[in-house]
Amino acid sequence: MIEGTKLVGRAAEVADLEAEYRRAAAGELRCVLLTGDAGVGKTSLANDVVARHAPGATILSARARPLGGVASFGLWAEALDTCLRELSPAEITELCGGPLDDLASLLRSVAAVRGATPDREPPRSRLLESLGTLLGNLARRRPVVAVLDDMHQADASSWDLLHYLALRFPRTPALVVATARPGELADQPLAVRVLLELEQEGALRRLDIEPLGQESLRELAEDVMGRAVGKDVVDWVSERSQGIPLYAVGLLRALREEGGVPRPGLRLLPEELTARIRARVGLLDGEAVAVLDLLAVAGGRVELGELVRYTDRSLEALSPVLERLTRTRLVTEEERARRVGYEVAHPVIRDTIYDGIGGARRLVLHRQVGRVLLIAGRLGEAALHFARSAVAGDDEALEVLQEALRQAEERGAYREGMRVLAALVDLLPPGDRRWLAVADALFEGAEWVVDHRADADTRTAVAALREIDALLGADADLARRGAVKARLASFLSWGTGDVTAAAAAAEEAVALHQRAGEPRLARLAALELAYARGLAGDVPALGEGAAAVLAEAEAAGDEDVALRAMGVLGTVELYRGRFAAGRDALQRSIDLARRRGQTYRVTWGLMSLGWCLGYEGRLAEAWEAFEETKRSNPAWRDANVLEIECNIRWLAGDYHGALACAREAISLNPGAQSFRRGQGLCYAVLSAVELDQVGDARRDAEAAARVYGGRTWFFGLDFVLHAEGVLAWRQGRHPEALTALRRAADGMLGKDTWALAGPVLLDLAEVAAEAGEVDTATGAAERLAAIAGRTDRDLYRALADLAAAWAILARGDRAPAAEPARSAADRLRPLGYQGFLGRALVASARALEPRDEPGAMAVLQEAAAVFTDIGAAWRRDRALSDLKGFGRAGRRAADAALGVTSLTARELEVARLAAQRLTSAEIAGRLFISHRTVEGHLANVYVKLGVNSKPDLARKLAELSL
Repeated sequence: MIEGTKLVGRAAEVADLEAEYRRAAAGELRCVLLTGDAGVGKTSLANDVVARHAPGATILSARARPLGGVASFGLWAEALDTCLRELSPAEITELCGGPLDDLASLLRSVAAVRGATPDREPPRSRLLESLGTLLGNLARRRPVVAVLDDMHQADASSWDLLHYLALRFPRTPALVVATARPGELADQPLAVRVLLELEQEGALRRLDIEPLGQESLRELAEDVMGRAVGKDVVDWVSERSQGIPLYAVGLLRALREEGGVPRPGLRLLPEELTARIRARVGLLDGEAVAVLDLLAVAGGRVELGELVRYTDRSLEALSPVLERLTRTRLVTEEERARRVGYEVAHPVIRDTIYDGIGGARRLVLHRQVGRVLLIAGRLGEAALHFARSAVAGDDEALEVLQEALRQAEERGAYREGMRVLAALVDLLPPGDRRWLAVADALFEGAEWVVDHRADADTRTAVAALREIDALLGADADLARRGAVKARLASFLSWGTGDVTAAAAAAEEAVALHQRAGEPRLARLAALELAYARGLAGDVPALGEGAAAVLAEAEAAGDEDVALRAMGVLGTVELYRGRFAAGRDALQRSIDLARRRGQTYRVTWGLMSLGWCLGYEGRLAEAWEAFEETKRSNPAWRDANVLEIECNIRWLAGDYHGALACAREAISLNPGAQSFRRGQGLCYAVLSAVELDQVGDARRDAEAAARVYGGRTWFFGLDFVLHAEGVLAWRQGRHPEALTALRRAADGMLGKDTWALAGPVLLDLAEVAAEAGEVDTATGAAERLAAIAGRTDRDLYRALADLAAAWAILARGDRAPAAEPARSAADRLRPLGYQGFLGRALVASARALEPRDEPGAMAVLQEAAAVFTDIGAAWRRDRALSDLKGFGRAGRRAADAALGVTSLTARELEVARLAAQRLTSAEIAGRLFISHRTVEGHLANVYVKLGVNSKPDLARKLAELSL
């Protein structure tokens, strides 16, 4: 294993090695060759074998040296000497036997026992025999495990000895694990021959060690970093290490030291890697180094014709240089479609070479590459080479970057555009009037800005826009000033979360566009202003602003702005529980977007419609809306569809589906989640708690809290508090749960988001009832009743009834709680919200318990079945615990509810025999137990599996594949 890390991703190889060890321990000499590239983990895997079997085996270990090729038997001598040095002189003498003198010439530990080395070296044949005898004697004590590392560098005699041992001592209980790099091994005829013969004799097994996959890299990253990591880290390490564990660990350690945030280049690569790579580079001549440097700067595959232009060398002069580089394996050659290309063999090698290039030369090479790419018409690729080669104020680089920004803007390639803006921030000094040329490259009213698609970290873009804004000052071009202000408002609201500054910028944008006579742009800015106010927590202001913009847009025949305002207004109505109005507005927006061919707005509208329908209690229609969302646009993941669907799946009780949506969303949006997407983490927490995956819930809760940082951004903080409250409830921390849930409910109601507050208030009522907080439970129930009246929907009536039942139970009045609990269950059954249904059944059972124990037990069994069906393990176990509280009958009912999972090993054994039509007496005889014990086991089996006879039992076991 790489020092300080665990072995990951090698389960299959470990199993193969374990199988070989078992054969060896049983009396065979077995050889395993582990092949793979440098750093892939061959030695780690071999060391794992040692660690597993060191207590019960004799361990021999040695590594071949680059300059050890003339030290005969050197590899074996090192391995055996290391082992013998730990033994007493008597033990060494006994192990060596007769050939003590011969071995003294080879092994210093034996020479020390003998008192001196022999005057003459023994012949090769005797050394082979003596070494074989020594190994056999060691193996007679206990099995031997010999690890021979870097065998591609081993001396010929060591290869001969391996061959000799395998053929002459085949019944020796020993496992030889050799590691080698396949390329170097292929250049050694003796090694190739020995391995081939051992394979033919059946004594050798080859294991090709492949690079680690994504999941294994994630496990490795979490081991090195000491915490959970996101897809961004895994992808970053995967790309740069190509799955090679040694490189991955070095990168991760450097990443950890640099603060844990992946980015295109770390300040330094790990010295342990650079030293090895630079030593290989140091053996090259000047011409080869020059080409290698250029390839490293190019950063990827370079076709031969381009390389000729880069280097300004003729093909005849370049060819022998490339041949030398490919022989070193620092550079790879590949032909695609009859065109030959070259690149540095590995990203880590490339970065090491790049870091070794002097600063001035690096600038020259980047400019050289950039100009060739520009001539070839590859502006996007050229841009960042110019950025790398530029100093502050570099006119040539700035012109290229501005043109690249213009191209990205026109194409709607906002991610690329954001990167170009970041480069410009580095190059253009504050106050430089060339920022105005950058402003000219920005596309006014770009849809991706208006649609808030750039919702990740926008700090560099904000910095650029502020520079432009400051320079524009009192510029007479009011429309340009307004466009910059509007874009700044969008990035502040959705990227950095600075909603106060966003509102100020949007307000100025509205005024500037109005003065400029640009009413459409003024309306878009007004919608951005409404959003900024809503994100600050004033949802009514968002609704009022959207309504005003909609009225203006419709009056002006401005369909584009109208459909956006309709969509915003529809979601506000959803939040406030006015579902019919919300559905109507959203449907109108969708229809208009379809007619205008605005695909993203169709996607956004359908997603929001599914959200609205899900909270309204119309699940079947909600699922259809989400399906249509995905059918209508292959790029539907650009919107936050998964996060919204996650919310509704959690609400419906589809916790596995909710968690799957959340995980996919996180994987598709690596790194820190944006404000808009953070809610997916919150519903991942709530779903994981229901599935009793507490560790995952805790990690996701911490990640969600980091997204919002305790500040108000729409209802994001309220979602976080809800998630934290339910997690605390699951962990038995009722006071903390109550505090978090109160804050979440108060926050949502204070923003007028009544529909979203309903489930929170239900949780608050139930936790308060468990904690004996009568007033809190009653208050939560009263507020839910008000929401039910406002929404006028059965889903909220059911939640209100259930909260009322818990409030009554909190007072200790069980009988009066029966009616609202029953009513809640009756309302929920046809709606399909299974999680809430199960909870209503539990409340109903609590209300029935003192008066009707059989009825309460039956209801609890139904609740447990509901929870089992949806995977809600936490609540299922709570229901079964309540059931077991009814004594023996309750315990039997709980076992029946658990079904096959509750069968003991003995009960399953008896059931299988009974299914074969054996009598109780025959089963008793088979198992050496009494007839009465068999009957007792069968009675339990019948109850737990819900059968009444042996034929029924046989059919049931067949159905369950038991």
